Amino acid sequence: MSTMSTDKKVIYVFGHKNPDTDATCAAIAYAYFKNQVDPYNKYVPAVLGEINAETAFTLNYFNVEKPIKLQHLKPKVTDMRLEKITPVYQMDSIQEVAKKIVTTAGKTLPVADENDRLMGVISIADLVPALISSRQRDYHDEIQIPVSNLLNVLQLNIIQGQIKEEIFKGNVYVFSDLTYYQRISKNGLIICNQNEYGTGFIFSLEPEYIIVADVHDNTMLKTMPDFKGVIFSSQKNIYELVQAINLALPISDLVKKEDLEYFALSEDLEDVKKNMMSSKYTSFPVVNEHGNIQGMISRSNLMDVNPKEVILVDHNERGQSIDGIETNRILEVIDHHRIADFQTMGPLFYRSEPVGSTNTIVCKFYLENNVEIPREIAGLMLSGILSDTLIFKSPTCTPIDIKLAEHLAEIAGVNIEDYGLKMLSKGENLIDTPPKKLIVKDMKKFTMGNFRVSVSQVNVGDIEAFQNIFDDVIKELERFCKENDLDLSLLMLTSIVRGGTEIIAAGEARWLAEAAFGLEKGKKSIFKKDVFSRKKQVVPRLMEAAYM
Repeated sequence: MSTMSTDKKVIYVFGHKNPDTDATCAAIAYAYFKNQVDPYNKYVPAVLGEINAETAFTLNYFNVEKPIKLQHLKPKVTDMRLEKITPVYQMDSIQEVAKKIVTTAGKTLPVADENDRLMGVISIADLVPALISSRQRDYHDEIQIPVSNLLNVLQLNIIQGQIKEEIFKGNVYVFSDLTYYQRISKNGLIICNQNEYGTGFIFSLEPEYIIVADVHDNTMLKTMPDFKGVIFSSQKNIYELVQAINLALPISDLVKKEDLEYFALSEDLEDVKKNMMSSKYTSFPVVNEHGNIQGMISRSNLMDVNPKEVILVDHNERGQSIDGIETNRILEVIDHHRIADFQTMGPLFYRSEPVGSTNTIVCKFYLENNVEIPREIAGLMLSGILSDTLIFKSPTCTPIDIKLAEHLAEIAGVNIEDYGLKMLSKGENLIDTPPKKLIVKDMKKFTMGNFRVSVSQVNVGDIEAFQNIFDDVIKELERFCKENDLDLSLLMLTSIVRGGTEIIAAGEARWLAEAAFGLEKGKKSIFKKDVFSRKKQVVPRLMEAAYM
């Protein structure tokens, strides 16, 4: 199968909850088709639950990977339009950070470590004390400043010497404040004017750095070959240089690192909203799974969310779809069921046909658009048709299902009868499957007059094994009916080998099953030969009984 560029927009294609073979194969086949005809997006097939044994057999037979499993598609932070912000670093100068922060929405910036991972935040309020400070530093205050900060903020030019360390660590002195006999600390920095520099006395103090202020022509300064330190010049006057020292200091001491509030791209938007509303902050950093900064968000960003785009196959009811479907943009629906409680926020492509399988409709797309069908895709679509029509025995089967299945079987290189029986024989193993799983695996709820009814259907390979777990299944079905406030719950165990369906009934309105299928009073189940379809042979009879 073709591979798609990862920078394309992802559109998920999936069937209903409790996926069966028709839904799973339709999702894979339709996603493949869309990727062939639409080069601008990436269509990803998915399932909303665990696939059954029959579907697993199909995927293995045609060597196709299982689709990804989606738990929900509720909006996450990654769906928001983040404010793209370049982080600052703790050794950046106060002046540099101040210039960036005043042009930033929210007046807050994330602070990154050397690996671009979030380590803290800094706001304009944190910088204010340093920006308004005008005091000269005490000579006893040793400071640490990246030399690059000094060069940039103090606008220094190197006159003589070579910078050996990235960080200046020492004391800063103004030459005019020093007494004749005063000594300076080791590695000190002295600021002087041109006259003071010219006397030569400053070199006897053995500073690490000398900054000569108010220099507009560097050629006027003499070098001192015996001096082992570094001599700088600046056009700023002494007062300006003293003030600039404060602004050249790194922001490291001002960064907020404790009780840091931030969000990850994977967090649900509902949780983010709750945390934002209870926070004293207005802007928050966003990080990926490695802690790398991705941007900033604020409360206003909550109104600017990119909804995920999806395509539904083999269903259209909200209750059968993924949790959070109401927050997604539905682009298309490909289905063969009745249209139920289906509403969308905008127009969409909708194709529904009265055929036995969604894969029949998907196959039509290939033929109508002259898209070549690979063997494995043909095998999946064939499997979906054979599964939903029970190898053409279901009353939902139509001539077009049979015609396209024969075409697909030829491409897939399989015999319909032989392959179909092998596939259907891989139905649920009744002995090893918990009763509750049998009930909810493919369960649909209906409102029939004043009655709330559930009908579950499971294709089984060995229906005779049902007798060994009969009592456990009945108890679980009764419990399920009560816990879900249902009037009637039916479980259909359909066997193509035996040629019919065992119908098991539970609930206060069990008389509906008695009226619909001739179930004897006191009996819990009945085998109905040639009954294969929930949609055409079970639900309609229950409806008739409910409205009698």
